Formats: sequence, structure tokens, C-alpha cells
Amino acid sequence: MKVVAAVAALLISFLLPGPAHAAPTAQVIDMFGRNVNSYGVKLVDWQGYLANPHIELTVRPPSDVSFPVSIDLKAEGTSRLMMDLPSQLTATGATKTLTFANASEQKIFRLAIHSKRGPGEDEQYTLRLNIRAAGGATYQQSMPIFVQQDEKTALQPTLPLTFDYRYDNITGYFNQPAFRTASEEAVKDWFRFFDMAPFDSVAAGAEPNHLPGNDWQNTINVTNNSAYTGMYVYFRGIQTPYSTGYPANNGRYSTRNGQQLAGPLHRSTAMIFEYDEAGKQLFTSLADEDWYKTEIQGSVLDVHGLVMHEYGHAVAFHSDWAGMRSYVAGGGTDPDVVEYQGRAVPLDGSYHIPGDQPNWDRLSGQSGGWTHLFPTRRWMLTKLALLVAENAGWKLNRNLTPFLKPSITTASLPQATPGAAYQQTLAAKGGVPFYDWQVTGGSLPAGLSLDRFTGAVTGTPTSAGTSTFTVQLRDYDRLSTPVTKSFTITVGGGGGATNLARTATPTASYTSPWESVAALNDGIDPPSSNDTVNRRWGTWPQTGSQWAELTWPSAQTLSSAEVYFFDDNNGVRLPASWKLQSWNGTAYADIPGTYPRSLNAYNRVTFSPVTTSRLRAVLQSGTASVGLLEVKAYA
Repeated sequence: MKVVAAVAALLISFLLPGPAHAAPTAQVIDMFGRNVNSYGVKLVDWQGYLANPHIELTVRPPSDVSFPVSIDLKAEGTSRLMMDLPSQLTATGATKTLTFANASEQKIFRLAIHSKRGPGEDEQYTLRLNIRAAGGATYQQSMPIFVQQDEKTALQPTLPLTFDYRYDNITGYFNQPAFRTASEEAVKDWFRFFDMAPFDSVAAGAEPNHLPGNDWQNTINVTNNSAYTGMYVYFRGIQTPYSTGYPANNGRYSTRNGQQLAGPLHRSTAMIFEYDEAGKQLFTSLADEDWYKTEIQGSVLDVHGLVMHEYGHAVAFHSDWAGMRSYVAGGGTDPDVVEYQGRAVPLDGSYHIPGDQPNWDRLSGQSGGWTHLFPTRRWMLTKLALLVAENAGWKLNRNLTPFLKPSITTASLPQATPGAAYQQTLAAKGGVPFYDWQVTGGSLPAGLSLDRFTGAVTGTPTSAGTSTFTVQLRDYDRLSTPVTKSFTITVGGGGGATNLARTATPTASYTSPWESVAALNDGIDPPSSNDTVNRRWGTWPQTGSQWAELTWPSAQTLSSAEVYFFDDNNGVRLPASWKLQSWNGTAYADIPGTYPRSLNAYNRVTFSPVTTSRLRAVLQSGTASVGLLEVKAYA
């Protein structure tokens, strides 16, 4: 019988399937050493009109396959995705192949996205890996590509621009509507990033300039045919031998309130477009998904890219700008340029940023020249070019995302309750926001953890107490200085942990028909100030002084409160100021205290105890309406 049982067991072991084995998997590691296979990767579309930062990733092949191994990378979902050379652009994304001789090899690739013109929502695409082992075995894996769109509202030029086409009478290029639109947008792209108020008005006929004929012969003198308060731009098409732009070097400069502006700033510019190459196609589309069809050294001449590059000479990169002559004489040692690029960036004899790799824009890997880290298609404006151009006298808008240094914007974290789920997400802005969050000092309350990718503090605290810890934020820029900030989380075991707001009745001065005053004390901690999932209290379109109130059936003794602001980055924004008031039986009295105004976090106010049956939060709007997502009150 024992022999029979043994034989039966052996047969069963052959017939039944064994334990499942995971398919061979490549590891994708970011510059912080994080494995991104599960989370994915994050790109940023900085502002819509200039080259975006790339991220660097390291691929480690699976060890349990036959070598050599090839891994085909495909960033798919939009033609705007691209990878460093050698790679290919396609209508649906970018492709690149990496080869590995053995399991110990690892290889780097870079991933970026071409800018989207105009505002848009965040996007999500896919990074797909097709692993081909020796012998023909193949395996697939994928991960998401998140794209943060930083331009939520249209970015317009800060100076009024006047375009003059009267002298485009040689070639008539600018008579074509699409040609004209592409050219105007290329000029506007420079001025979108300047922070400049209008100048004193220049009367019609008061600004002399000059325009060339074919082969830059037969120059004609011209003047403006209308008054203007910004920049006057002449367009003219010729046939030979080159395109360029230039300022009017006539000794007359822009003024404001009668005072000449530093720079000095010329009052008009010209853009000369040359095109006489047989068999070359003029490309005028500005559609986001068409950009990859352009070529710099091929058969397609991209009007927008060429005008953007050549008008750069008109707006800054020209010896007629005194500030740029000084920049060249100083060897390109402007402090902002050196801080960003990590080195001085001198200009060549034709006032171009040199096209060799050390002078490519550091974060995007692109330049206004013939070579790039990525496939050369449309010439794009870069952060480096703007920083250099500022030397001509222009003032950049440092509030735009490309110029913001990374910072942690969360002011404080709310209390937690032992045994209750806790979730708060730390918020940041600036830099290249594929952020890395780590606790570098102190410790979180037992039971809580910090997600390195999202900044979310989650878990279930196990015991009462107060924990202070330091969080370090790093952005995806090797030259950035890490940012640190300390936080305290109190896990309450008694009176201070009880949110008395939950037993109150909420009312408000006004509530938008699609919002809810019940959101004020429903006990739901918002994921962010732009919470699109839970109930919200907002006052759009009402502005001015607005209030939200909690009323209890009997008097409560309070010593602190927290509010979480609603801000959709549109019609409802952070209030200009706010305060708490208590009802003393006959009137409302202001509660003295310090009133923080942070997004994506509770704003806590501690005050001397007050006994009241009504607590009111009074919000003074700024340029938009106001709102709250949650109010908490503590004894």
C-alpha cells in the first residue's frame, strides 16, 4: 500500500501545475534611486510655449532571461512625447531601443514632452517596455506617464504688440493667413514671459526704421503708421540670402512716464523672412500633434520655429542692444545664467548661444541651433534663452513656473485620532516637479508613513502623543538645493482631539447653487484645495466679505480652530485675508490670533479660550470668490 501511495503522489506532482512564476521584469530607476515600475514617471509642461525639462531614467534588464537582451521603449499616447537620440518620433509617441549584453549592464534614457500651446488639463500616457531575449522569448510591461500642465489659464504677452505688413510686397508670404498666424505667435511667445507694463505712446510716424530688399539691397526707410504703447514689429519677406530680425538702431528708446527705461529698450523691431529653396515645404500648422512633422535640416521649413529663432535677434540677441553688448563683453557671466546653466554662457560672433552640447539648455537638452539632445524638429524657446535675453533690458515674470524655485507650500498638518485612518498630502511648487519626499529628521507618529512620490502622509496612528519631524523635498534638477520643513502631528487622546464642529449646524452668507454648506463640517479631510471629489462650500460669483458659521445648541469653550481653503485656480481663490469671530450674545467679536493662508493644508489658529455658541469664519475675497472645504473647532 505504501508503494501505491508513493506512486500516486508522484503522478499528482507531474499532473498538477506548479507555483506561478512572475514574468521577467526590467527595473526602471529614477535619479533618486527609486524604482518607478509601479508608480510610473511624471513630466511637466512648464508653461506651454517653451522647451520642457526632461527626466533621466536607468533601465536594468531582467536577470532571469537569456542574453543578449533588447528592450524596445515606447512612450505612447501623443506625438509630443520624445526620447533622447538615437530615437524616433511617431504620430503616437516616441520609440527607442536599448541593448544589454549581460544582466550587470544598465543604460540611461531621457524622456520629455513637447509643450502644449495654450492652457490644458493634466494628462496621462503610457511608457511601454517590450523585452526581447536571446532565443526569441518576449515579455511586456508598462507604467503610466503623468504630465502636469502648469498653464491653467492662457498666457498672453504683457506688452501690446503692433504688427505692420504694409511692406511685405516682395514675396507676399505674410498675406497667407496661416503663415501670418504662425509668425505672430512666434513673436508673442517671447513677450509672454516678460513682465512689462506698456510704454509711453509713440505717435504715428514718429518711429523710423529700415527694411531690406532682396539680397539685402535697396533698403527703404519706413515709419509706423499708427500710435502704439508696446512693441512695433515690421514683417517683410525677401528671397535671398537669409532670414533675421533686428531692432531699430535709431537712437530713440522706450520711455514710461517720460523716463527712459533701462536697457535701453528699442521702440520697434523688424522680422525679415527669407525662403527660396526649391522643393522645401513651408509648414505653418500650430496644432500640438503636428509639431513632430517639422524638420530643421530636412524638406520641411517650420515657419513658427524659424521666426521664433530669428526674431530672437530683434528682441535681444543683437549687438544693437547695449545690454547684450555688455553681456558679450563680460563673457556671459550673468549670475542668473550661471546659476541655472552651472557655467557662463558666452555668445558667438553672430550673437547666438553656441550650439555645442555644453550650451544646450540644461534642463530641456534643446537649443536654438541645429543639434539637440532630442530629435531636432521645431526650434523652441528655452529657459536659458530667456535668462540671456533679460540682459537686453527685459524683465522676466519670475512668478511663472519655469522660474520658481522648489518650495514646500503646506503650512501645517492637522491633528490625528488614535485608531482612525489619517491622510494628508504635502504640497509643493516650483522646480521640476517629479518630487522626492523623505523624512530626514525626527519621526512620524507610529502607524503613519510618507509616500516618496506623492508626499502623502497616510496610515492609522496607534497611540496618542506629539511627533515632530523634518521633511526633505528634492525636485528633478540635479543643481537644486534640497528644501526642508518641520511639521508636528498631534495624535490626540482626549479633549484637544475632539472636533466639536461635527456637532454644529453650518450656515453661510451665500452658497453657490451647485455647492453645499454641509461641506463645512462633514468630517471629510480634503485631498487638496482643488478637491473635485467631495462636497465644497463656495460663493462664486459673489465676492467681497463672505462668512461661514458653525452654531451649537449650547455654548462651547474653544481654544483653536482649523480651516481648509477651497481654491480651484479659476473663479474661487485663496482669500486676501480672513479671521474668526465669536458671538458674545449681542454681537460678533473678532478673535485675536495669527491667520495663515496656505493651500492644500489646514490653516490652524490658536487663541485664548472663548465660550460661545457661534463661531464664524469671515473671508475677504481678493480678485475672485472664496470658499472652504472643511472647518474644525477644538476645546
